[in-house]
Amino acid sequence: MASDVLILYFSNEVLEYILESEVLSAEDVCNFGSTCTKFSKLVRNSNKIWKTKFIQRWPDLQDIFDHQRPYSWQCLYQTRLQFGKDFRHLMAGMSHRFHKQEEMSSSELSDFGKMIRDCEYGYAFMVNELMSIEHSDDKYSNLTQKYYAEKVMRYIRQEHLKEEWQGFLALDHEDHLLEKGAVLVAQWCQPMIEVTYSFIAAELDNIAMEVKRKLRVEHGNHPIFSTSDDKLKSWRNKNISDNQWKPSESQQIISAMCSVLFQDMGFHSNDEMYYSAVNSYINKVLEYRRGIPITLSIVFESVARRLGVKCEPVSFVAHFLLRWREKYNTKECGGELSPYYYIDVFNGGQFLTKRSCPRYSPDRQCPMRGISVSPATPLQVIERLANNLGVAGRQRSHVIGRSSRMRSFLELHYLVNPSDLNCIMHLARFYMLYSMDLSDLMPTIVKIQDDLEPRARDQAKLIVQMMQVYETRHSKDTACNIPEIEPKLRNENITYAVGMIMQHRLFNYRCVIYGWDPLCAASENWIRQMGVPNLTKKNHQPFYNVLGEDGSTRYAAQENLEVAVEPVYLNHMDVGRYFDKFCKTHYVPNAEKQMEYPQDGEVRLRFAACAKSM
Repeated sequence: MASDVLILYFSNEVLEYILESEVLSAEDVCNFGSTCTKFSKLVRNSNKIWKTKFIQRWPDLQDIFDHQRPYSWQCLYQTRLQFGKDFRHLMAGMSHRFHKQEEMSSSELSDFGKMIRDCEYGYAFMVNELMSIEHSDDKYSNLTQKYYAEKVMRYIRQEHLKEEWQGFLALDHEDHLLEKGAVLVAQWCQPMIEVTYSFIAAELDNIAMEVKRKLRVEHGNHPIFSTSDDKLKSWRNKNISDNQWKPSESQQIISAMCSVLFQDMGFHSNDEMYYSAVNSYINKVLEYRRGIPITLSIVFESVARRLGVKCEPVSFVAHFLLRWREKYNTKECGGELSPYYYIDVFNGGQFLTKRSCPRYSPDRQCPMRGISVSPATPLQVIERLANNLGVAGRQRSHVIGRSSRMRSFLELHYLVNPSDLNCIMHLARFYMLYSMDLSDLMPTIVKIQDDLEPRARDQAKLIVQMMQVYETRHSKDTACNIPEIEPKLRNENITYAVGMIMQHRLFNYRCVIYGWDPLCAASENWIRQMGVPNLTKKNHQPFYNVLGEDGSTRYAAQENLEVAVEPVYLNHMDVGRYFDKFCKTHYVPNAEKQMEYPQDGEVRLRFAACAKSM
């Protein structure tokens, strides 16, 4: 009792120190404040306590605030807490609403956009909440919530990046840094990780520092070592119009760069996986130190600029190079242009001229021969990067998440070149394939029609007609809003159940069942192509919809499946669409899937019990 009274005599500073402990939650602080008037006043008025509690609970958010600004941290805590509750409530209805859809239109996710607009820190709060869902401690639970969290994250990231892109376009030419555009592309295509310009710029700064160290050893009297920090900072943050050094001094820097990048650091071409999308993400190129010509060129140019050397990107049809000349300002060299030297970063930084052809293959000509090209603008570089990602997305070798990747790449291409008719057509077809609305595309194509050449104008009219026919039908199909779930009842021929992990007898892949039909429901053409008539029971047997461990979605005959001896978690993009939890021997269907297959639970558990007893 005496100790309880004694705490009343503690100073506010001591009490604040105690209440700031990580052991105590915000709820504990509030409970402490409810015990007496003195403590209530302390808890209510101590900005220090609430700032500490805010950062303890949401440490990733502390950098979004200007800590010189006099915030009411208790109000910020309450705002963030309520934001999270409202967000979780909105998320809770997604599976019921979208269980029949593989892709969602931006208009269908607009409520999340409204949440962001209605809160000063809405974008940061929502990213933080989504990250907490995605990176929860239990990898195998809340799978449906994580599945839709990724859908929402992609939506809000890309809506935010659309604004960033418009801001980038509005910048002066000297502010159009290649690495800024590359960061936007990398973040667009990797919504579940944070790709920031500050991080990428710091990585490029580190490379530039390594080059300076190499330069100091080889050319210790180079004038860059007497250059002011302000001057170096200006080159870092803005494009330069010319080399800042004499030709021989610039060549010394380029030589040191090639040595550091391609020998010491091991940057190299990714020939084995040339068409992998990872090669186009600047964060991954810097992490793995391999890439394709365009991304390696962006790294090289960005480091060179920081060191006062101007390199220009050149976009050839078959290759991407950098070019450098001794002087770009013709006034300083008597009006005579010095020759260009081409730097092939894909081949270890080779220095080339039009007379020295790189040895790509015996029957392939040098890409510079007979061609006069202008340097590519940063916008053109980003557009080519988007085109490369489109090619990567179509590669059959990359099965996992192919549809989501293709959507991202097409929408990225549309963002950077909204007047590209082919892109609009491909994106419209994608939206139609997944029963999405076309409201984002229609205004654009109507707007650009009058500025097109006659032939292109005719093509645009056909695209508009196609979109109008679809929109009329689509609006009728979606009038009923949320589709009803019709239960599917079992019969004695159906052996397996939704959620069971299986092994294919012929092709030996593991999979999880997410649906079945009492008899094969595929088309006659599919039945013939897949050799179903060669099966023992042909198509007169149950067929199962399964998610394969390779990321594929398949339709397998019952006689070709058996219960997996060693069930494992399957890393499939759609697993959370149908299942809420992985229980080592099987998956637990989410509420919608249980409603669709109400009798499967008993069968699934019976097989699971057998597996545990073995």
